[in-house]
Amino acid sequence: MTTQTINIDRFLRSRHIRIQHEWGWQVVADLFLAGTGAGSLVFAILMDWLGFVGEDIRPLIMWGPLFVAAGAMFLVLKLGVKIRFLNTILNPMSSWLSRGFYILSGCIVSGGLLLVASLIPVLGIDTWLGITMADFSWIITTLNIICFVFAIGSALYTGILILSVKYVPLWYTLLLPTLFTVSALASGSMLVIMSAQVFDIFFNDAADTAAMITILVYANLVLVFLEAFALSGYLRSRYAVSEFGRYSVQLMTQGKLKLMFRGGVILCGFILPVMLIIAYLVLQNIYLLLGA
Repeated sequence: MTTQTINIDRFLRSRHIRIQHEWGWQVVADLFLAGTGAGSLVFAILMDWLGFVGEDIRPLIMWGPLFVAAGAMFLVLKLGVKIRFLNTILNPMSSWLSRGFYILSGCIVSGGLLLVASLIPVLGIDTWLGITMADFSWIITTLNIICFVFAIGSALYTGILILSVKYVPLWYTLLLPTLFTVSALASGSMLVIMSAQVFDIFFNDAADTAAMITILVYANLVLVFLEAFALSGYLRSRYAVSEFGRYSVQLMTQGKLKLMFRGGVILCGFILPVMLIIAYLVLQNIYLLLGA
């Protein structure tokens, strides 16, 4: 009798195969927050380079490093703040968990400096100091480039971290960094969209953000479809690669995790966002995007 014709959960118990629980929810929170924050920084900087970001809205879309910092804090909680944490940061070549600390730190610091710089004209600090931001344009440009590189690195890192666990067949594939990067960009672009919407709602200045939101909405729609294709290809490849890879896929799609996978990933992660985005494009109601 094959595993397709029996209950996958009962089959795995009979083989004494246990689900991976080692990393815990803290690492999951780190991956989500770091990915979303990094993705939002990528799009915020791109929109800035394309000339869609004014001084008033810049602080509202440059807060991605706060998400990355929150994710890093969950990583610290997982590692602990004593010997285990110190061993990690002092041995950057020992693992991708260690390298990730420096990648995320670079993203947080460079992104934090960009956020502070964006607040200077909004708070009138430049007028008070008798300076103009144009005097420091080369510094902002340099920070943008550095932050963009670290943001891309942070988005890639979330997938590379899991890929580095070679003994788990479900995770050991180059498709995983691709999937996580696309996911980070999709969630990050939506964070920028939501931030722009908050600006519109409170400052009634939709004309300043309409073009940017339109571009990001179409970009997000494309990314969601790419994410769905990447996930489909990832699951098919893992199902075919080995016996344990097949068990892992069946556990998600047919076993005890199927409700979480179908409801959380398929319904909430793909179907609802696509429906709400299409509805927004037809009805032009910004509140639909808040649901997406």
